[in-house]
Amino acid sequence: MTWFLIALAIAAFIVWKAMKKSNPGRPVGLPEYERGQPRDVGGMSRKNQDPVYTLKRQPRPDRTAAQFRGLRSEPPKREERPAPPNPSPKPAWERSAQPERSVATPSRGRWIAPGETIEVAGFRYAGGMVYFGKVLEAPRGGGVDNSLIDPSLKVSPGSPDRAGHSMYYWPSYSQIQPQARRAYLEWLAGGRKDPEVGIGYVFLFFYGLERRLFVERVREDFPAIAEEVRRLVSIYGGNGSFHGYANRLLDTLEVMSTQHDVRPALSPDMRVGYEMPMAARIYLGRLLDGGAAFGADDALVWLLGSPETGLRTPATRCFDELVPLWRLRFAERYPNGLKVRAPKSRLKMQYRPASGNFEIDVDVRLGGRELPDVAALSAPLANLHQILDGCTDELGAYSRFLGKNPEGRGTVEAAHLLPKELFASVGGQVAEARQTIEALFEGRSLATVRTELLLETLGIELPAGAKVNTAMANQVGAFLDRIDVGHEPDRRYGPGGPATGGRVLLFKAAGGAPVDGEAGAYKAARTMLEISAMAAHADGEVAEAEFTAIRTDLRNATGLSEIERARLLAHASILLKDGPRQQSALGRLAKLPDAEKRQAAKSAVAAVLADGHASPTEVKFLEKLYKTLGFPVDDVYASLHRGGVEVDAPVAVSKAEPSRGVPIPERPAPAAPKSNVVEIDAARLERIKAETSAVSSLLADIFVEDTPPPPVPVASPTSGPAAFKGLDAAHGELLAAILSAGSIARGDFDERARALRLLPDGAIETINEWGFETFDEPVIEGDDDVTVAGHLRSQLEQLEKAA
Repeated sequence: MTWFLIALAIAAFIVWKAMKKSNPGRPVGLPEYERGQPRDVGGMSRKNQDPVYTLKRQPRPDRTAAQFRGLRSEPPKREERPAPPNPSPKPAWERSAQPERSVATPSRGRWIAPGETIEVAGFRYAGGMVYFGKVLEAPRGGGVDNSLIDPSLKVSPGSPDRAGHSMYYWPSYSQIQPQARRAYLEWLAGGRKDPEVGIGYVFLFFYGLERRLFVERVREDFPAIAEEVRRLVSIYGGNGSFHGYANRLLDTLEVMSTQHDVRPALSPDMRVGYEMPMAARIYLGRLLDGGAAFGADDALVWLLGSPETGLRTPATRCFDELVPLWRLRFAERYPNGLKVRAPKSRLKMQYRPASGNFEIDVDVRLGGRELPDVAALSAPLANLHQILDGCTDELGAYSRFLGKNPEGRGTVEAAHLLPKELFASVGGQVAEARQTIEALFEGRSLATVRTELLLETLGIELPAGAKVNTAMANQVGAFLDRIDVGHEPDRRYGPGGPATGGRVLLFKAAGGAPVDGEAGAYKAARTMLEISAMAAHADGEVAEAEFTAIRTDLRNATGLSEIERARLLAHASILLKDGPRQQSALGRLAKLPDAEKRQAAKSAVAAVLADGHASPTEVKFLEKLYKTLGFPVDDVYASLHRGGVEVDAPVAVSKAEPSRGVPIPERPAPAAPKSNVVEIDAARLERIKAETSAVSSLLADIFVEDTPPPPVPVASPTSGPAAFKGLDAAHGELLAAILSAGSIARGDFDERARALRLLPDGAIETINEWGFETFDEPVIEGDDDVTVAGHLRSQLEQLEKAA
């Protein structure tokens, strides 16, 4: 028994010794960092950080508690990454057998320059611009820097989290999940350009760029990093958060890298977020500090950088045209520049990074003196916004054209929609057309060109066998107006326009010599000219004396402006030179019914002799006209006598011999002195006016190549309520007429527009601008026939009823 007890005691002692050996003085269970103690991450303690990250490790279900305790009884070892079964071969960019310039894993993290190659978890990466190593302290608060790539951390062998769903805000490579690390390394190795990757990975890379720029401040890396950030913005700028942080980095980098006496480049994207760019604030602050007036570009920098400025589509789409137009309009408003009183607020700058790891103060002082902060001012911006809005409105039609024709910039069709002041600076097809037309003049003030060549020069396509339609003629006129060249025939100021096979006379005149074609004096002079030209062509040729007489009559005509006189002289030149067209017109005149011929002759006599006098040249003209109409020439003299006109020179009616033996009567008593008061025969003036209108109407038919359709009845201008809300009464009435008729010939549309005291082309533009505001598209379309868009008809009818 005694020996039994001794043996039992010895056995118990042996068991006790074995147990003591397996657990040498430390508690069994979780390691100290699993019990909430500070975790050592790559040699950097996270003690005193908020929040404290803890790692909870659970026993594997296929192990017993005793086995688990046995495994944990030794100091924890880094878990080896198991190789996946039957691993598939990796792409060339993902793995490399013997990479060149490979970087060994440094104990302390360092910047990897582009061209250096690192390998992490089998991924080969040579793009640089990252921090690599085991230890890199964060700039503030201790711990590991967010951007550091530690190759000792676990990377998932598969199933990368490319969307970044497992990542939290302010991600850190040391804290993200192994699946996220794999996705990040794939993105780096793929060239940092996958547009579908989670934005958190882009930020993780961005954190390293921030550190290099603003913590280490290696200036030779500034240009390459700035270019990389711009590239990232081009791919990931659609994310508002990244766009804001990236542009603030670029703004700060610009401040740190450039001289502030250089004006920031003008751009529609100058402002970032809700703050004025610091470079703009510093530049304008220096101007304010020196008391200098703001020039046009200085004011535009202020506007574009201000959070109060919202650019409309014409300003952004046509920014290249907006800038020179702004300079012109600003100079008109502020010829000596804009004086601005400096505010009391002083300019300070601080950069807060996306990583949240540090803050830096940027020195923006001038010679140790703080600058005024222009961002504190708002009152002067009101007037600047008015100028900007006006410029934007002026570019509206041009912008809409480019919206429909993105490749149309530089074409003639687009250029005539620009403000005239910008037209001279347009290049491409427009510049070539200007040079070609200028060469036609050869230093003179007049030039003649074939219609087809003029259209070709302006880039207007004329199909074979087609005639010059209204749209083409208007386009010709709009272009020539912009280069201060008038032309005849011009359908805007008379019944006819350029015709195929004919010629166009060009003459230099400001604004293309615009006139009011319906003015009484102009209309009467044009009528006289056209009848004279037809009479001159009656014998098949025009004598120089006849041309000289017509020019003399036009120069001596009263009630005409210099522009009207210039256009009429050009019209006379083209009529007298364009023989075939005149013969065609004369042929149609000779084919008129006898009653209309006699009316034409009667009206011509009244128009030509309206002043009660007939010169020999005028009598000769009437003889030719009567001959053209097929009437006896003697009828001219009968008409003169019936009209009671006074012939300025003797006119032989019939030969006669003087009577003999008839006493000469005594000289009559002198007439009483004439009164200084001029008596006006109102009835005679009305008759002359009526006769002039009659012959003008006749000639309008004679000089138009095609017989026009019956005219639409013209309504008189109205000042009543508008037919459509948002349009004035005149434009509303014009739109209502088109809607009611269904379609109106362009000539009749122009007549109706002028009757309403509207310019036809301007009326179309005004109505279509209303259409853009109401339907986001134009409502009037068509060239030869003006009509409303078919799919908008019902909506327009409803709007008309509602009004």
